[in-house]
Amino acid sequence: MDGQAEAMKPTPFWMRAQWGNLVMATWMVEPDLIREQLPPGCEPDCWEGKVPLSLVGVEFSEVEVKGASWPWHGRFAEVNLRTYTQGPQGPGVVFIKELVPKFFVALLARRVYGEPYEKMKVQIEKHVRDGQSEMAYRWEAGERISRLSARAAEVPRSVQKGTIEEFLLSRGRGYNSHRGGTTYEISHEPWSVRDVRRFAVDCSTGAPFGASYGSIFRTEPDSILFSDGSPVKVGFPTRISA
Repeated sequence: MDGQAEAMKPTPFWMRAQWGNLVMATWMVEPDLIREQLPPGCEPDCWEGKVPLSLVGVEFSEVEVKGASWPWHGRFAEVNLRTYTQGPQGPGVVFIKELVPKFFVALLARRVYGEPYEKMKVQIEKHVRDGQSEMAYRWEAGERISRLSARAAEVPRSVQKGTIEEFLLSRGRGYNSHRGGTTYEISHEPWSVRDVRRFAVDCSTGAPFGASYGSIFRTEPDSILFSDGSPVKVGFPTRISA
């Protein structure tokens, strides 16, 4: 196969889905706080000297794994805690913990990707009031119910270059420490955002992400954003290149 044909060969993807109604609250923390979470060869990716830590709610729909859809697994909510890294294959994200209400989703993600998924009751509430979208993600950790919510403006806008929004959303790769270091491609069109009119974060204990995060979640986020999202493709896991 010549170089041109190789370039035209489609990249295989393990999963396709629609990621939508994304609510992201972000705090800027000292790099040393997250350094031990990073896999080999990865360094904290800082914004103005600090590394972002994001609590995210996102709705999955139209989910396909290796081209096949699963009954009762085509739509679900996820809440995750992520941070940001510069890795050998470019800028990416590292997930500290990911919560989903589907047992087999969590099981496959752990086995195939080594991602820190946990089955937990996660719910999403959606409303539209005066043209503004209202999203609320709730998850139960023990007897505690935590919440991340936002009301977003009616009209989406493009993400401006050089902004914190572009920094957080322009991530084409995931990294983790599975099998000595694993990475995978995350492919989607550039996302638009909607200005957030109001929001709430209620996760004062840090559960189930860790008690050390509770004090962070009790402070005002440095950034809060909402995005309608888009179709997303997630590639097969590979070893992190040196």
